[in-house]
Amino acid sequence: PLKGEFDMATARWERTTRADGTPAALEIGYADNGLVALRMAEDPEGDVLIYTPKAWEAFVEGVRDGEFDIESWEGEAMIELAEDGRTG
Repeated sequence: PLKGEFDMATARWERTTRADGTPAALEIGYADNGLVALRMAEDPEGDVLIYTPKAWEAFVEGVRDGEFDIESWEGEAMIELAEDGRTG
């Protein structure tokens, strides 16, 4: 149901970056209505995960707490948080 409420065209999309500043695999979309989405940067028409503001906050807290500390096939974290709490 949330997918119908997330406007992909008007969302502000940001691509995540690796620690060295190079582009990573994910894009995060911020909608005006507060919903947040994740998608693969190289497949913007593919599957999209959509979060309510509370669910996104819980996800970010989980990242901060190390709940999702897994390594990618390249041996580096899939998602990193910037100091301001946003993913980077």
